[in-house]
Order: sequence, then structure tokens, then C-alpha cells
Amino acid sequence: MTLSPRNRIALLGLSVGLVLADSSVVTVALPKILIQYEVEVGTLAWALISFNLALALAAIPAAALARRRPAPVFGAATVVLAAASLACAFAPTFGVLVGMRALQGVAGAGVVCAALDLLSAATGDEASAARVWALAGIVGASLGPALGGILTQLLGWESIFVIQAPVALLGLVALSGVHARPVPKPGGRPKLAANAALLLVSGALVAALFLLVILLINGWRLDPLAAGLVVTVMPLAGIVATRFGRTISPLWARAASGAILISGGLAALAWLPRAGVLWTIPPQLAVGAGLGLSLSALTERALEGRSGQAVHGGWTIAARHAGVVLGLALLTPIFTADLKQNETAALSAGTAAVLDSQISALDKISVARDVLVAVDEAKPEARIPDVKAVVDHRDDPDYASLGDELQDQLDRAVTNAFSDSFLVAALLGLLALIPILLGRRDVSV
Repeated sequence: MTLSPRNRIALLGLSVGLVLADSSVVTVALPKILIQYEVEVGTLAWALISFNLALALAAIPAAALARRRPAPVFGAATVVLAAASLACAFAPTFGVLVGMRALQGVAGAGVVCAALDLLSAATGDEASAARVWALAGIVGASLGPALGGILTQLLGWESIFVIQAPVALLGLVALSGVHARPVPKPGGRPKLAANAALLLVSGALVAALFLLVILLINGWRLDPLAAGLVVTVMPLAGIVATRFGRTISPLWARAASGAILISGGLAALAWLPRAGVLWTIPPQLAVGAGLGLSLSALTERALEGRSGQAVHGGWTIAARHAGVVLGLALLTPIFTADLKQNETAALSAGTAAVLDSQISALDKISVARDVLVAVDEAKPEARIPDVKAVVDHRDDPDYASLGDELQDQLDRAVTNAFSDSFLVAALLGLLALIPILLGRRDVSV
């Protein structure tokens, strides 16, 4: 069977999108994974770190192999990726899950790097191949949390990995009719400035693709499906920005515009006036648009005018996912520490609210005890409880008022707990402007 170039390009793009969706697809499922394996929030981050770290470390060696024999590398890596995905779905322990996620990352590196070279052959134009490759990666990475949330809610978190296996194997059809070709000449040094900017931008995006989802589910008590739908705002904005952002030139200007939008959106998330999904929509639009502009421009810049694209694609993938690891390693301890600190402050404020309420003195003791029990019961799930349901159990406006005030205290505390992390991420986005501006004239970087 011989595929048309259009179908081959679509299948290769699907494979790239699937791998890069894996960097964030389990984000919405993390609370369910936490409950099943009974691990700490800081440990839980390894479900994401292991994949991204393995992908970053394996990308350059995988690209070197893919440069010589892209089709065999793509085929073998796809089979390993599918097998590792199934192993993740049935992992008996969290350690096994982390190990299989790492294997997914290694295999994913082979798929993504080989796909870039195969796309060049399918399109007949390296610039077009780079654009398709970049767009597939942007769509996959940004849609990951939304797809993961929908699958987690409807079929359970294991379904994320079960479904990945046949979808990954579908990519093998793209190899039909592919013939061996001469090994391309080396393309020279990687563009350091573009890759450094990609690292910093990717680190900043961790806050939007990881921490925002944790805030929605664990902090504001949204179901995974609802949280997944909320964060679809970002990929939709990213796709639109990628499509229409090509009118912004030169590339460094598009990349700088994207980095500024990402930083502005993250800063807005840090200063939310109150808990509420609608307050996150404008910042998400800014982050999504910035994602589409910056990642597309920086990827094109890193691959611009290069022969042996797989090698330079390897550097690009390594930079992106090293940035994700940097973001997770930097932001996770900040928000976990802030969460504990704000929880203590919220409980103190809640105690004062109970004492100042209009309910009877004996009932105040009972209500305070019930609230503390609810908070303690929710700790294993790292979730903020619905204290209104605990307090507002009588047809009494004083109880209703107290329930509203206590829930507001907890919601405000958990929202504030993420502020520092969002601000640090915004700073990472701004730091990306340094290599972007330094590399705007030097064609060697």
C-alpha cells in the first residue's frame, strides 16, 4: 500500500502530537493517581518528570540514529512506545508507573526525531516539514491536559494509556512505501539562543499546563472532565495564534511577543481577585496565544536553513523537555510549601470566623470539630474539602453565612498558595527574552 503525501504527513503529525501530549496528558489524572498509589504531592510530580527527563536526555542520541535510518528508528520506537503505554495502564506500583513513563520518554524521543526527517521527505521541503512538526507538537502538548481530563472522568485514568497504544501503532502505516535514502550531511552547530529560549518558555508553561490544573481540581474541587474542558481555552488560543501568527515577522519578534504574552498571562493567574473558573479565562487566552507564537517561532528558528533536520530537532526537543523538568523541579516545592503555609493561615482565620459567628457557643465547638475532621479527611487526596456541606446542614441563615465565609477562607488560601509559583513561572518567560533578543541578528545562533 502506498500512501498519499497528505495522509503520510497527517499520520506523522499524529505521532508527534501523541508523544508531546504525553508530556502533560496525565496532569488532570494526577489526583486520581495520588489516591490509588497513596504518594505525596511532591512525589506525584515524578509521573511527569520521569517522562520529560527521559525524553530530554534521549532526544539527541535518538536524533543521531534517526538521521541515518529514520524509518527503522520510527518503527521500533513506536512499538516500544505502545508497549510502555500499556505497561503504564496496568502498573502495580507508583515506581513501576514512573519507570514505564521514562521508557515512554525514551521511545517518544525516537518517534519525534525520526518523524521530522520523514516529514521532510514527505513534504519535499524542510521548512514545511518544520512547520508541520512544530504545529503537531504545540497542539499535542497543549491538548494533553484536556484529553486526559475527559478520559479520566469517563473511563478512568488508565484509559489514557490504553488508548495511546493503538493510536501510536497507527503511525506505523506512515512507513508504507518509504524507501531508504542517502544519509544527509551534518547541519552544523545547534542554534543555542533559540534552544535556550525554548527551555525557558517551556519551563514557564509548566505553571499553566500543570499547576493550573492542580488548582482547578484539588483547590477548587472541579471534576477532571470539567477541569479538562476549562483548560481547552489554551490549546484553542494556541492553534489560532499559530495559524495567524505567521504574519508577525521576523521570527524573533514573534517569539518575543509570545514570551511576553505567556508571562503576562501567568502573572494574571498569580493575582486572581478570587477563586472562580471565569477569572482564569483571560489569562489562559494570553498564555495560549503566547504558546502558539513563541513555540512555533522558536522551533522554526532552531531548524531554519538546516540540513539533517533530525539532529537539530533532537536539540529542540531536548531543550523543550529539559525546560519542563526545570519548571517542575523549581515550582513544585514552592507551591507545596506555600500550600501548607496558607492552609495554616486559613485554619486560623476559619477559627476566628467560627468564634465571631452568630451560632450558639456549644454549636461553635461542634462546627469547629467537624470542619477540622473534613480537612483532615481530605488531606490524603491533597484536596480542599467542601466545608459548606459540613457546616450548612441546618435551615439557619447563620449557619449558611458561616459556611460561605469558611469556604471563602479556604478557597482564598489555596488560590494564594499558587501565586508565588505563577510569578516565578512568569519570570522564566521574561528571561526567555534575553536569548531571543541576543539571537535576533546572529544567524549562527
